[in-house]
Amino acid sequence: MVYTVKKTAEISGISVRTLHFYDELGLLKPAYHGSNGTRYYEEKELLLLQQILFFKELGLSLKQIGKILKQSDFHPLAALHSHKKSLQKEWEKIGNLLQTIETTIQYLQGKKSMKDQEFFHGFSVVSSDPNSENETIVLENLKKQELSWIEKKQIADEGYALYKQIAELMKQNLCPSSKEVQILIQKHHTLTNQLHNATKQAYKALSTLYVEHIDFRKQLDIVDPHLAKFLAEAMQVFAQKNL
Repeated sequence: MVYTVKKTAEISGISVRTLHFYDELGLLKPAYHGSNGTRYYEEKELLLLQQILFFKELGLSLKQIGKILKQSDFHPLAALHSHKKSLQKEWEKIGNLLQTIETTIQYLQGKKSMKDQEFFHGFSVVSSDPNSENETIVLENLKKQELSWIEKKQIADEGYALYKQIAELMKQNLCPSSKEVQILIQKHHTLTNQLHNATKQAYKALSTLYVEHIDFRKQLDIVDPHLAKFLAEAMQVFAQKNL
């Protein structure tokens, strides 16, 4: 069966723009193009898209996914078995954490005793996440003041508005170091500084997370899938020159 790019977006739950972006990155090429340039996808492409989304759910960046898919020994069936194993491990981890929660509840209610080690059963103390160092830097610089729901919403709204403005300049082919972009990055830094001590180190660490960390990346992909890389480069320029 053949699917247009619009239909593929509809059944997969991702945007047409994102499919175009995956095509540009070489992650997911359409089966063929129509005479009017429309992208068409077949079952092979849908299965590959499923793989991409699986890898994203597991926290991999698009750059990491691209490297995996280009490996000569990559095979979709083997990858599915790998995904299954990863999810089973995650399910086991969640089960252990739920057990720790339930045991601690009973302990606090005086219904059972706990050994010291049991308080920490199921936690991943050592992280292999390559972004863990950047996350630590950002979290260490998180300001301790309590913000109201209204204040947090205002910061989020201002941030989203800034993302859209920066994306518009990006579409005008301005470079991240241009005066116009850097004026907006100054505003972004000021906004960031309301939540974090936006030092040079912390701001550069945040820029890396925007590109590499799935949770941070989601904030930007809804505006434009190209935005994360552009914003990160602009933040790096600003940090280097001004912080």
